[in-house]
Amino acid sequence: MHTGKINRRSNGTIDIDFYRQEAFLLRRQATNKFFRRLGRAGRPLIGVATIIANYALLTPRDPLPPSTNSIFVSANVPLLPTESEKNS
Repeated sequence: MHTGKINRRSNGTIDIDFYRQEAFLLRRQATNKFFRRLGRAGRPLIGVATIIANYALLTPRDPLPPSTNSIFVSANVPLLPTESEKNS
């Protein structure tokens, strides 16, 4: 049995508040250590998920071909005049 120095109050009772505070600090230290390690391990996973999400959202989709009444229909308009246009 471990009988180390026991903190007691002036009336001889055990100082429970001291041990409560000590236990609280030890729990907080363990929790902080756990979440720090989890954060270090999670950063690469968050980065990979961000890259995958950006790739999925920003890659072009296969659009439907434009209809014939669309203003974006590509027409065969020559940039230089053809021989038949020069002679007229």
